[in-house]
Amino acid sequence: MPSEVPYRANIYALKSLGTQRIVSISACGSLKEELEPGHIVIPDQIYDNTHRRVRSFFGEGFVAHISAADPFCSDLSGQVESAVSEAGGVVHRGGSFIAIEGPRFSTKAESNTYRSWGMSIIGMTAAPEAFLAREAEMCYATMAHVTDYDVWHVSESPVTVEMVIQTLNRNTELAQEAVRILARNFKHERECECGHALATAIITHREAIPPETLQKLDLLVGKYI
Repeated sequence: MPSEVPYRANIYALKSLGTQRIVSISACGSLKEELEPGHIVIPDQIYDNTHRRVRSFFGEGFVAHISAADPFCSDLSGQVESAVSEAGGVVHRGGSFIAIEGPRFSTKAESNTYRSWGMSIIGMTAAPEAFLAREAEMCYATMAHVTDYDVWHVSESPVTVEMVIQTLNRNTELAQEAVRILARNFKHERECECGHALATAIITHREAIPPETLQKLDLLVGKYI
């Protein structure tokens, strides 16, 4: 069963509008004691534990191997961190975000396994969006709002939708203020390599690429092909 979220269409649409940077605001569960509900995490790594989502624009006779060693844009993440801090939020920079398929929450066995792997937060958003954004040469950063301790924390109640919504509602004003500050202080010059991510990623020779595939991906690769 394919994913119902049109990940590629969403990123492609933003690219077609001239978007260069994306800031994702999402809910997440904490896998570490110090990342408390109500805190904000700006992760620097992703572990993609999804299984059904289409992760790339490429295929159908056109191969490109994008570098994803550092999946979040460090420059944009730094700006988001500064904005959240100025807005008065408790912000943690860095950490690994494990993306799960959903829509269900984790079992205790899964949650404790992710903790043993060194993951910091867990959620259902960021993969494949961050990878698609990199293929589209756009910066991507996540402002992750901790809503709960997932199900690993023995002294806390298991996560529920009501719990998530309550925490998100409390953090709405903080998120809005952080976005206003980010917009006001935004550095328009891109001090990163995201805008040239495809320069060394394309493998297939132009003459071997099916014309219909090349036409579909012209928005992404036109400056290189």
